[in-house]
Amino acid sequence: MRKRKTTGILAKRVMVLFFGVTVTTMGLTSCESHKAPTQQDIVRKNIEEHIKPKMNDPESYEFAELILADSVLYKDNIEYRKEYFERNLGYDQENLERQEKYKKEIPSIFNPEEVEELNSKIETNKKILSEIDRLESELGESVHEVASYTYIFRFRAVNGLGAKMLNEYLVQTNPAPDLGIINIAEDRNELLLNPNDFPGYKAMILATDK
Repeated sequence: MRKRKTTGILAKRVMVLFFGVTVTTMGLTSCESHKAPTQQDIVRKNIEEHIKPKMNDPESYEFAELILADSVLYKDNIEYRKEYFERNLGYDQENLERQEKYKKEIPSIFNPEEVEELNSKIETNKKILSEIDRLESELGESVHEVASYTYIFRFRAVNGLGAKMLNEYLVQTNPAPDLGIINIAEDRNELLLNPNDFPGYKAMILATDK
C-alpha cells in the first residue's frame, strides 16, 4: 500500500511539472509571436513596398542584406544651412564692396540697381542666419537627434533579360518611428545632402520670403 501511494505522488508531481513546462513554453511562444518589429524590420518592409511594384519580376525577389551605413543629425543639417547662407552672404558682400570701388574709381560701370539688390540680399541672409541661431538654441539637446538614416539595401531578382542579379541601392529614411523612405539612389552622387533639414527651418524660410 505504501508503494502505491508513493507512486501516485510521483505521478502527480510529474504531471504538475509537465503542465508548468507546457505553460511556460506557450508563454514564450506567445511573446515571440507578439515581439515588436525592429528598426531593421520596419525599414526593410518600407523599402520592399517601394521597389517590388517597380520590379520586372516581383515574384523572383529575394532579400539579401540591409546595412545601416550612415545617419545625419539635426546638428549636421544646421551646420550645412549655416555654411550655405554664410557663403552667399560673403559673396554678396564682396560684390557690394566691388560696386563701392567702382563708384569711387570707375563711376561709368557703377550699378546702383545692383547695389540695391545686393543690400537686400545681404539683409535677408543676415536675418536667416540669426533665425537659424535662434532655432538651434531653442532645440537644445534635440539638435543631436537623428534627422535621417542611410542604408545599403541588397536583393536578388530576375532582370529584363531573365537573369537573376544582385541589386544594390542606397536608401535614405526618416528617423524612427515611421522610418519612411525619403530617397532611393543607385549612386552616392544621388544622395540628398541634408534630408529633413531641422525643426522650424522650412516655416522660418517661408516667413522670411514674405
